[in-house]
Amino acid sequence: MGRYGVLGLLLIINIFNYIDRNALAGVSPLLKTAFQLNDATIGLLGSAFLLTYTLVAVPFGIWSDLWKPQKVAAIGILIWSLACVLTSTSTSETQLFIWRSLVGVGEAAYVATAGTIISKRFDSGQRSKMLGVFNLGLPLGAALGVVLGGMIGERLGWGAVFVIVGVPGFLLAVMAWLIRDYTPMQNPVAGFPPTEVKDKEGFDWLKLKGTLKLPYLLVVLGYIGISYCFGAVINFLPLYLTRIMHFSLGKAATKSGIIIVLAGLLGAPIGGWIADRWYVRYRGGRGFTLLLACLVSAILMWLGIGLQSTLLFGLAAFFMLWHVGVAAAMVFDTTQRLVWNSATAIAMLFMHLLGDVPSSAITGLISDQYGLVMAFNFLPVAMLIGGIAFGLSGYLQAKSEGSTY
Repeated sequence: MGRYGVLGLLLIINIFNYIDRNALAGVSPLLKTAFQLNDATIGLLGSAFLLTYTLVAVPFGIWSDLWKPQKVAAIGILIWSLACVLTSTSTSETQLFIWRSLVGVGEAAYVATAGTIISKRFDSGQRSKMLGVFNLGLPLGAALGVVLGGMIGERLGWGAVFVIVGVPGFLLAVMAWLIRDYTPMQNPVAGFPPTEVKDKEGFDWLKLKGTLKLPYLLVVLGYIGISYCFGAVINFLPLYLTRIMHFSLGKAATKSGIIIVLAGLLGAPIGGWIADRWYVRYRGGRGFTLLLACLVSAILMWLGIGLQSTLLFGLAAFFMLWHVGVAAAMVFDTTQRLVWNSATAIAMLFMHLLGDVPSSAITGLISDQYGLVMAFNFLPVAMLIGGIAFGLSGYLQAKSEGSTY
């Protein structure tokens, strides 16, 4: 399978990754009724998934640096698909928490490895764009998860949703297992063919510690800020549209899906294209692209809340989703290739542990006490902090490389 075939397969798997993750949001009104849950508990269900997802990401990242990332990814796909199907058997709140936690274990294995599988096949000048294509799975899968959850749930019940979206993962796990190993090639020198890039040393903790410097740590902080905002929006947008804007469950799920998918289809590739072009001219270009995108998105989100406008929510999501490929590329820009899987996993650990793990629970608690509108108004602040961190990382990268226009 060629590199574009691998990219296409990993994109399809990533779509199902986010479908299985976000189907819960689509059926959350049904779960509230079936299990007598409040908003805080709905938030905690999302946090249960993200907590295990976060805690096991680093071990899976290190394992894939030591072994074959495509095999680790395949094992993860199998685990999350099985756990998703078994969610349909839940008869108590505790069982829901258990199965959602295991979905997080499997998805962590995949996300910790897929970016490296792709990045080894494309040079640094293409990385934001290709990772942006891969990360189209986020808006497409999140939208489909919410829409399918709402539509199937209304017709067949919430349990059928998890069976229907989980079963395809078994086939995808086999296909991921069959991806061949790949050795990156250096650019050819005039008169000579391309040569393999060989690692002089294997993974070790000192190498990992030495590569985690301030520009990388600022990328992680940027991830935390945008993850805090986006995670809560994904989890609570259907509830917001039903409760505050008085849409039916099916219409709220569809509206949420349209906002997310259109924003991702346009935002991820446009953001990646702009960031790559800016990066070629100026090494801080990727960070500055995200600084501007987060600023505009925060302003639009506040306006959307104030004016109760789904159009403004959609525009805010468009700029918010510029980050999906660009931030991933910045992780690779600021670390050594030998520890890419581990560096990605560490970024995931903190972006979830301090980002969307607490944000769903905190948003639910604020909503129960002060209302969902008040809870939503806090979210753009975190995104602004993330944008500033991305911008500072870009500035430090440019300064260290002596980059100028």
